[in-house]
Amino acid sequence: MPLEEYRRKRDFQVTPEPAPGPVPKREKRLAYLIQQHDATRLHYDFRLELNGVLLSWAVTRGPSLDPSDKRLAVRTEDHPLSYGDFEGTIPQGQYGGGTVMLWDQGDWEPRSDPAAGLKNGHLSFTLHGQRLKGDWDLIRMRGDAKRENWLLIKAKDGEARPHGAADGLLDQTGFSIKTGRSMAAIAGVAQATELSELMRTYKGVQLASLVDTPPEGEDWLHEIKFDGYRLLGFASNRTASLRTRNGLDWTAKFPAITTAMEKLPARDAVIDMEAVVLDQAGKSSFQALQAALGEGGKRDQIVAYAFDLLYLDGSDYAKKPLTERKETLAGLLKKSKAQKTLRVHYRRWQKDARKILRLGT
Repeated sequence: MPLEEYRRKRDFQVTPEPAPGPVPKREKRLAYLIQQHDATRLHYDFRLELNGVLLSWAVTRGPSLDPSDKRLAVRTEDHPLSYGDFEGTIPQGQYGGGTVMLWDQGDWEPRSDPAAGLKNGHLSFTLHGQRLKGDWDLIRMRGDAKRENWLLIKAKDGEARPHGAADGLLDQTGFSIKTGRSMAAIAGVAQATELSELMRTYKGVQLASLVDTPPEGEDWLHEIKFDGYRLLGFASNRTASLRTRNGLDWTAKFPAITTAMEKLPARDAVIDMEAVVLDQAGKSSFQALQAALGEGGKRDQIVAYAFDLLYLDGSDYAKKPLTERKETLAGLLKKSKAQKTLRVHYRRWQKDARKILRLGT
């Protein structure tokens, strides 16, 4: 019976996963998707539609855009087509217990006969996803009696990225392509009491005062004026929230920044920042930011420049010297695994204040 192994492993009275049903009439395009799955260990379930089911592989380290980076993909049981929309939490004690997030979605085209490719151990195909595109290969390795090992490899084409340039893909896209939620939000983890307390304590951002001339002396700081949205980022126990300068909850608008805050190497933190989109010259563009936030916009292009640390692991940094706050913030972000999304901007000018005026800030 089709999907017999899928049925055998699941109790559909307990798990929210879809039970197999009639195969719906489909368009000619074949579905492709990836689901991030935090079960016994975090991995990415890679799925391709063929003959009325979703062929499935568990990619332990996730996909890579670097053609030299061969990612292990363990073949698992076929899934029903209805699984392509599933996002939620499988109860512990059930097969695959843990949180599932829809990481990418689109369609795929075989570049050769897929039935022959499965039999011979080499599937070549083109992906048309929202995050992954271009040509890819799945190549079967010598396996054992317990599992069927393949390698997922990016082909050398215009979508490929060389070693180093491909880094950060998974960190910058740690949110649902379907709902914009993080894994923690999908799991239904309530924000900790400490997070709510932090938001009550630190309600507003610090605002600049307009003056005619720079301060006297040589030992002073400046910050770049970005064209973006000012935010306060709150993190506590791997949950995060973003608030505007007027106190609006914009957590859902900036999923990549929220994920970066959740990954901070700190128990609790409050950071003052600016959300921006950078153009090819590295300058912030408010128009590009609005486009990214609009319908169909690429929100994974949005990054944040952090310039002040107000609270960290039990200490009120708002009362500490500015230089200490900025240096601690720089050290905190340097240890983070999401530096491409949450960035620090800190320069100290000590000799020539006229440099600041030439920057136009």
